[in-house]
Amino acid sequence: MSTQKKTTWLKLLRAISVLMVIAFFVFIPLSNKYANFKIAYNQGRLVELSDGIITATIYRGLDWFYSKFQDPVVAATSNNGSLWAYTIFGVPISDPLGLLSEMISAVHFPIKYLLGGLIPYALALLLGRFFCGWLCPMIAINKIASVVRKALLYVKMPLLDIKLPVQTRLFVFWGGLILSYIFGMWTWHFILPYISFSHEIFSLIVFQSFTVGIYFLLAIFLLEVAVIPGQYCKSICPTGQLLSWIGHIQVFRLSVNEADCPQGCHDCYDACPVDLYPKNNQLHSCHLCSLCVTACPESNIQFGISSYLKKLGNKEKLNSTIK
Repeated sequence: MSTQKKTTWLKLLRAISVLMVIAFFVFIPLSNKYANFKIAYNQGRLVELSDGIITATIYRGLDWFYSKFQDPVVAATSNNGSLWAYTIFGVPISDPLGLLSEMISAVHFPIKYLLGGLIPYALALLLGRFFCGWLCPMIAINKIASVVRKALLYVKMPLLDIKLPVQTRLFVFWGGLILSYIFGMWTWHFILPYISFSHEIFSLIVFQSFTVGIYFLLAIFLLEVAVIPGQYCKSICPTGQLLSWIGHIQVFRLSVNEADCPQGCHDCYDACPVDLYPKNNQLHSCHLCSLCVTACPESNIQFGISSYLKKLGNKEKLNSTIK
């Protein structure tokens, strides 16, 4: 398969992945509305008379789906939450920072959050910042901001391109934890745009209005367009900082044999959306978008077991040989 086709397929797969995440967080408030209509009316015709044909059509579709369960109302309400903390048919899953914040701010150890909080950690141990590259709605926001920015630059609009030090996210991470302890976990809703994103979807569908979070999202979008393109995910996001720490010991990652790289080549760096240099194996903060893989003219970037684990394995073999 040619490099161009590989790039096209990867972009398509990432787009589908993000759209599925967004669709799921549209599905949650629709399920809640369905449960309310099911209890109140239990008939599509009455829903149509009450809220119109579009709402009734959605109700009928969800009624067909949830009728496969023993109790449709219980099944519908077992899906709820946002990207901060949600349940899928009763199974709780929470943001990695959510578990930390709950442990810090709660009087009792949050047993109910433990399993759900460990799931993202397990994913990070396997694949590092996979969430950032394949599941986070910020991908969609960044893409739209990039298109708008290119259009403005095309018409000669003067825009800034400020590069923030990656250490900025350290201050945001620790500052967010301190504020979370003082004011509660809602602090993160004004730091992490992907949480505000899912909350605004819920508010729009259920209450037909936005909350104050929409202004935060708008501010992030405008900053991405005009001031710090691509910098929020790279240098500000505290979730990215946490996943980058875990990324130092992740099981599967991209790796490069630098000796086989053409002299002076930096195609992988040019392709990286977060300013990493795969050629130097600076990949603990990699989003696994694989754009560098398809950009490499020598197909020299591979996905496999991390060199860290290989070194541990070789060390154990050496010790056993000595013994």
